[in-house]
Amino acid sequence: MTFIDLAKKRCSVRSFKKDPVDPKLLSVILEAGRIAPTAANSQSQRVVIIEDKEDLLKLSEVAQIYGAPMALLICADQDATWKRSFDNFDTGPIDTAVVMTHMMLAAADGGLGAVWVDYFKPDKLKALFNLPSSWHPFHVLAIGVPNVPLKSPDRHSTMRLPLDKTVFRAKNFRK
Repeated sequence: MTFIDLAKKRCSVRSFKKDPVDPKLLSVILEAGRIAPTAANSQSQRVVIIEDKEDLLKLSEVAQIYGAPMALLICADQDATWKRSFDNFDTGPIDTAVVMTHMMLAAADGGLGAVWVDYFKPDKLKALFNLPSSWHPFHVLAIGVPNVPLKSPDRHSTMRLPLDKTVFRAKNFRK
C-alpha cells in the first residue's frame, strides 16, 4: 500500500468493538509516534496509555471516546517544548498533533480504527490522571477495532476541496 492509499483509507471511527488492542500493534503505533518529527527535535511529547476499564470510564466523563477499548492521551511537556526566540511561540500543540497523526496512520495501517478528540477540558484531564504540572494534554486518540464499516477511500474526491482551492503559488502574491 502506498502512503496516499493509507492516507485515503484512514477515517474517523466513532464506534468500536470491545476487543482489546493487540500489544504488538500498540508497540508499532507508539513507535510511529516516537519517530515523528518535532521542532528542533525537542521530543516533548508524553503519551499516556489509557486502557484499564476504570481509567477509560474516567476519561469518558470528560471526553467522548465512543466506547473505544483504548485511548492515548497525547501531552506536551512544556518544560521540553521548543519555543521560538523572538516571540516565544511554543510548538507543543504542533508537535503533539504530528506525533498523534503518525500514531493514527499506524493504527489505520494495522487495521484499527481511531478518532482524534480535542473536545475536553485540559485541566480536568490533568487532575483526573494526576499528570505532572509541566505536562499539557492536547489530544486524545481513541483506538480500537471498528464496529462499523470504514468510509470509502474514494470519498475524498467529493468531500475535500480541490487543490486549486487550497494550494497557491507564492508568485501569485507578489507585489
